[in-house]
Amino acid sequence: MNITRALNAALPEIPARTLVERYPRVPPDIVHKETDEDGVPLVRVFVRSQDAMYKFPPQNWALVELFDGRRSYEEIANIYSRQRGAEYSVEEVREFAATLDSMEFWYKTPQEKNILLMQKSAEERKELLKSKKNKYGDLSQILFPAVNPDKFLTWLHGKTSFIYTPWFTLLTLGAFGCMAAITVAHWSEIGRDSLQFFNFADKSWGDVAVFYVVAIISMCWHELGHGHACKHFGGKVPAMGFLLIYLTPAFYTDTTEGHVLGTRTQRFVISLAGAWAELYICAVATVVWWLTPPDTAAHSVAYMMVLITGIASILINFNPLMKLDGYYMLSEIIGIADLKENSTAYVSAWVKRHIWRLPVEVPYVPKRRRLGFAVYALLSGLYSYTVLYVLARFVGNVFRNFNPDWSFIPELGTAALIFRSRIRTLVNFVRFVYLDKKDRVRSWLHKRQAAVLAAIILLLLILPLSHQAIEGSFVLEPAVLAEVRNPVAGTVTSVYAKEGMWVSDGTPLAQLRNLPLESKLARIRSDYALATMRATDASLRYVDFGSALQRRNQLAQESHDLSSEIANLTVRSPISGEVLTPHLGDRIGAYLPEGVVIAEIGDPTRLRARIYVSEHDLYKLHLGEPARLHVDGFFKKWDAQPQSISPLSSEIDSSLSAPVKYKGLHPPNFYVVDLFVDNPDGKLRPGMTGTARIHGQRRSLLRLGLDALIRFSSRKLW
Repeated sequence: MNITRALNAALPEIPARTLVERYPRVPPDIVHKETDEDGVPLVRVFVRSQDAMYKFPPQNWALVELFDGRRSYEEIANIYSRQRGAEYSVEEVREFAATLDSMEFWYKTPQEKNILLMQKSAEERKELLKSKKNKYGDLSQILFPAVNPDKFLTWLHGKTSFIYTPWFTLLTLGAFGCMAAITVAHWSEIGRDSLQFFNFADKSWGDVAVFYVVAIISMCWHELGHGHACKHFGGKVPAMGFLLIYLTPAFYTDTTEGHVLGTRTQRFVISLAGAWAELYICAVATVVWWLTPPDTAAHSVAYMMVLITGIASILINFNPLMKLDGYYMLSEIIGIADLKENSTAYVSAWVKRHIWRLPVEVPYVPKRRRLGFAVYALLSGLYSYTVLYVLARFVGNVFRNFNPDWSFIPELGTAALIFRSRIRTLVNFVRFVYLDKKDRVRSWLHKRQAAVLAAIILLLLILPLSHQAIEGSFVLEPAVLAEVRNPVAGTVTSVYAKEGMWVSDGTPLAQLRNLPLESKLARIRSDYALATMRATDASLRYVDFGSALQRRNQLAQESHDLSSEIANLTVRSPISGEVLTPHLGDRIGAYLPEGVVIAEIGDPTRLRARIYVSEHDLYKLHLGEPARLHVDGFFKKWDAQPQSISPLSSEIDSSLSAPVKYKGLHPPNFYVVDLFVDNPDGKLRPGMTGTARIHGQRRSLLRLGLDALIRFSSRKLW
């Protein structure tokens, strides 16, 4: 028989009595400091052994400090009554101690902890075991064992405490200014490369490995900054660890003591220190990158550090909509702790109370804060859900590169994993609404109302309310476009047009010169004049008139042909339109062989947008259906119509799609559709890009669902 079970059966009251007979005692490893939150004095208390923080009003903390494990409740009641100048009963002191005991605040010996663990129910032990088993099974957060960096930070702070001096702060701000100036001057490179650097769809496994290594170094330095600041303001740093948040590397540092002991300014500095430390690296790396030659290893490594600790890191760390450094800095600036939780609870309860008419209590919030709480809760929630959605889409994009037909399965699985708690909350909310409203709905929903509601739903399902739409990217080009070529080789001597100039049909664009051709024409003209004289003389003397006349006619034809070629040395526009070729003047003095394109002339009053339609979407397209063009950089949309479809499929233009980098991706065939748009005011220019949407026939929701099911079955299950 199990000896523990036998003792529990024989003497079940002993552990409970042992616990009751001991007087409460304040944990010996507490750290506390009186502070001010929103104008209310509070005492922050951090219990190291429990890794828990508590907040007490000063009068309650004065009572807590009297519990030393030796004083009885009567003694504590008498002492506290004398301190406060008011009578406090023993029962009030007992109730206060019992409340803190339920919060597991009081100190417990190892023996008492074992007894409490034995008293836990089997279900609690099962849940505890389940949570331990899932420690590495939850992709949302995989936690690794932490280390204690306190001794190292104490040594490091002793060597580097000068960074908090005013002179070093001014020096740091100067370095940040140089970093900002270099970044602004090279923003076209750094901004583009920052986006490319964090685009995992274009990375190989080697690139991902390098990113992880550099990111780990950067984040470790970031967390050392937090720990260093905490140590500077008198707090201990008992833990620093590594974790994966949805497989993304992250570090954490326990700076709780710094937030307990520090003032509001000091807590702000502790929150700022991580991003500030990263800016140290970014400032040094930016200068190194700027000074070193492009083909050196130092240049490449410095540039990578700039990308990972630069703009992207600043946007993440200083963003107050996520519970990262920016959020805690904002909380210290405005003096509101738990801003996200309080604002979300207020808005959620307000919506439930006033929109859904549910019997819930709305937390009290001062009037001056209600608008700010509402705005912050909405923005924070929208941003958080956007980040989670982008993460799910990222997984789908990765798998789409290998198998586009079935990539929706891991994408939906990731979305379900990420949003499972939100889905559970939504289900509970819907159940709550149903239980609250079901009696009212049942009383209203008689047979007649039910029939009307069913008819409305059926009508919405069968009415053709939705357009089938096709979208595609495009680059605008003139509907009428002509390439002007020189039919005769020559050297450019003059240019009469420039880019953007409107020219009419036949307007000279450039003048060429061909000396051998001109010399040949002069010689033939001289020979023609001599042949004419000989023909005239032969006609007077009636001698060899036929041969002389034939020679004159031959030279006349050659002279005409050469004159035509000489005339073609003046290059003219074949149509009316606008000159699209830049820097025509740079061709002066250049020799152009026959057939070289000198300029392009296009009519910008009517433009063409070519979009590539996948063979899977071609069934939606009908010529003559309305279409709309959205050009990048404009809020206005232009009406257009598809007028032609290419008879043969072709590959999509590389400028309108991302390059295929994976062998498993088999892109579909595309058909080119030409859309024409009138541009009388000239706002649209050739070369502009955008997105076109062609509206197909209207379909009912029921028909769309059936069509989607049929196409899915035919493509994936056939």
